[in-house]
Amino acid sequence: MHDLSKLVSQNPELRSIRDLFAGETYLVGGCIRDTLLGHQPKDFDIVTFSDPWRMAQSIGERLASTAFWMDKTRGVVRIALQGSGVTIDLSSPKGEDIREDLLQRDITINAMGLDVVTGEFIDPLCGLDDLEHGIIRVISGENLSDDPLRVLRCLRFSLSLGFAIVESTSVMLKKYAPELRNAAAERVKLEFVNALGSPHGARFFSLMERAHVLDNLPVPALQQHLAHPAARHALRIAGEMDGFIYDAAALLPGIGQTLASEVEAGLSRAAVLRLASFLSGLGATDDRGLPGPGGSWEEQAHQARAFCGALRFSSRTSAMIQRVILCQGHVHEILSHDEPSLLSIHNLCEAASPYLAEVLLLTRARKASEKRDQKAASLDSKVINNLISKIWSYEQETYRVHVRSPLIDGRDVIRILGVSPGPQVGQALGMIAQARAQGLVGTREEALRYLLQIPW
Repeated sequence: MHDLSKLVSQNPELRSIRDLFAGETYLVGGCIRDTLLGHQPKDFDIVTFSDPWRMAQSIGERLASTAFWMDKTRGVVRIALQGSGVTIDLSSPKGEDIREDLLQRDITINAMGLDVVTGEFIDPLCGLDDLEHGIIRVISGENLSDDPLRVLRCLRFSLSLGFAIVESTSVMLKKYAPELRNAAAERVKLEFVNALGSPHGARFFSLMERAHVLDNLPVPALQQHLAHPAARHALRIAGEMDGFIYDAAALLPGIGQTLASEVEAGLSRAAVLRLASFLSGLGATDDRGLPGPGGSWEEQAHQARAFCGALRFSSRTSAMIQRVILCQGHVHEILSHDEPSLLSIHNLCEAASPYLAEVLLLTRARKASEKRDQKAASLDSKVINNLISKIWSYEQETYRVHVRSPLIDGRDVIRILGVSPGPQVGQALGMIAQARAQGLVGTREEALRYLLQIPW
């Protein structure tokens, strides 16, 4: 374990405000845990027995930042430092002394503190011992009942830290999981965001399933689909996804930092794909997670939209997940042919843009999960990889070139056909793009002649 004694003196932000800390002021929680693990914390939780608002104002002035109330009822004030991404939260104690405050937290490894004035380390629940042994242990069932979101937090910490959950804690998580139904959707979403951003984020779903959390999330529309036997395929797909995200560059050369870009604050495309991998199995009526009689890809996308809406994900995240799921129908059709046509590949690129990478990775994860299901017939991995490679190469080398350099534009359509601006113009340009994909036209002149031959 790393030394805490220099946490304040070696951190530039804390060092610059050290003289503003009054007596009985403590660093607590995650910043202590992360420092002991050798990580540089970005978020600092401070408990002070002085006035947190006045101290926060002084700190804000010193650091050229503004203090604001995060939760006035609970006495929590935040200072967010521009540029560095550092946040400092100051709060009043929950108890008569710091030990009583720490006893009211979620897990033992988050119940350690450091007196910023004297340097005393406070560890009333042997959190350091659990940290050294890689253990997640809740402090009490009463603490879980006071804030049921802590059930999710335990799973998230287990995932992100790679720590084991002790059996007694597992029992308590299952016991208090039903109380999550009353948790605020925004807080549940934040736990999803933090978990899915982990390199092993897709495991979050299997952890939730084992702790009886999935069917107790505040998402009413989720319950009926989790009860269906086909829903287990959603967990299998998610179980495969982390590996394909990790190895994405081998399957999709040139993907670069695409999956690292953000869809909404704190949520990367890789994280959204992990969520899509699970949601793509919901609404299924087929043992392999495919739409069977009476089902459709549209229905699965609809269930994903309901899930995203219930947990307050952004419209952009919801739209991305729906598109990635809907495009599975296109890919499923392409994979049913030994030699897919260029037109079908072009149409997939058009439908999936700009999320073709996610569509193909989800397809690969779905096929891998089928392979593990002894009852499901699936294509050979080499065949799937070759088809995915063909689609990806076309998108990178041909489709993108065509999009950047179209043979004709809307003004040409309006002039040649004598139509007004509107849907017909887009339809005509789409038909020219399809003809180009098939090799029927290759120059501007050929495109203009083809335009005149289109039967309207």
